[in-house]
Amino acid sequence: MDHGDFGWLEQALGQPVVTAAPAEWGIRHRAELMILADGTRVVTQRYRRRAEAERRVHVLRALREPAAAKGIAVPGIRAVDLDADPPWIAFEALPGVPATADAASGPGGPGFPLFARDMGALLADFAELSCPDLELDDVWARPRYLAARADAWAECLVAALTSAQNAALEALLAELPALFDGRPAVLAHGDFAPKNVLVAGGVITGLLDFDSARLADPLFDVAWWAWSVSLTGADVLAAAWPEFLAGLGIDPAEPALAQRIRALQITRMLEMLADADLPPDMWRTVHDRLTAALGV
Repeated sequence: MDHGDFGWLEQALGQPVVTAAPAEWGIRHRAELMILADGTRVVTQRYRRRAEAERRVHVLRALREPAAAKGIAVPGIRAVDLDADPPWIAFEALPGVPATADAASGPGGPGFPLFARDMGALLADFAELSCPDLELDDVWARPRYLAARADAWAECLVAALTSAQNAALEALLAELPALFDGRPAVLAHGDFAPKNVLVAGGVITGLLDFDSARLADPLFDVAWWAWSVSLTGADVLAAAWPEFLAGLGIDPAEPALAQRIRALQITRMLEMLADADLPPDMWRTVHDRLTAALGV
């Protein structure tokens, strides 16, 4: 390791960096887990744009106290330089590993169904957080506006879908107001998935990556958790889904639950595919999942 690479961080924290290794924090920003001379661990993220780093600082600072009151650990900020090129933030490294890296509790592991119940309870608590100072995008809390935005996202994909797929997509988007009008809006994590839940010894130790936080329908994070888990396999999701819903306090027989989950997943995939910054490999994965979900 070339210590010259981390002089900026050593100066900010007042001690040398002993080791550094890539960290899996989100898909957009370079992240590294570092051990300092006194043995403490920090995770640094470097951002392409100052606005993205500013938003992360704002969200984390607004969430920290309300989350702590609910027993939800989120990373604290050790140091930040928004004027650097690139801008960076150093976070305290919470104990544990992402659930996807835990053989016992992660997707496909023997303990995953029960751990899914704990994740459901965590999500229920998170959705109840009150953060009056936090200004968040509310597109996903306004069904008619969401439908209009989703039409624009779909326009970006016309050439990448068949005529039958485009027709199926148009029909689904037309149903969004009927499916979601009159429902409450809650704080949504935006990427609530096992990769962003830390675990140690089968116990949840923290929640990561708030880049996509927003106001949304209560089922937004539920739908995206299911989408993320299904990447491991349909059987893995089938085994964990009832436990996850139980942790959330959601009745699996709730009217229109399956339709709402599917509509949210497809609309979220549209939003992702319309993002010019989405990495090509992720674009292909999401596109393949979208066409499969459309079923035509």
